Amino acid sequence: MPNSLASNSARQIALVALTDEREGRVHVLLGRKLRGFGQGKIVLPGGKVEAGESCVDAAIREFREETGLEVVSDDLELSAQINFRFSALESANMHCTTFVTRRASGEALVSDELQPLWVDPQRLPIEHMWQDSPLWLPKLVAGEKFTATIVLAADNASVQNIHIEPWT
Repeated sequence: MPNSLASNSARQIALVALTDEREGRVHVLLGRKLRGFGQGKIVLPGGKVEAGESCVDAAIREFREETGLEVVSDDLELSAQINFRFSALESANMHCTTFVTRRASGEALVSDELQPLWVDPQRLPIEHMWQDSPLWLPKLVAGEKFTATIVLAADNASVQNIHIEPWT
């Protein structure tokens, strides 16, 4: 994995993109945030890496807590490092280790955190997503591997700058 531009003060986050073929096209499991930072936004499932926890273990735990689905480490493919910098809210900075998987067991259920939604990445509900998501999510679902650094403007929503560097 290439070096990232993550700052030491950034929160460590693990995200999981579950993909599946539906209606003849690849879809990704996203979810509407029901509480907390970004409430109402449609996002990838995931959350904070706890002290002493690996990114893989956090991804498995957070995905299960938010969707009710089980994934295993052997099926998680490290696919992106996504670094968010909030110009007006430095405490919200995040370093997201992002995995893709094509396999999960169980049934997707609404949790306290997330309402799961299957979405065609070519028809993203962008009016309900962070402004940056359409710039990198389709690449992730298409199998590209990259580091993305996203700087959000003073409104903590608009993209001020985005840099996506493919992994070689």
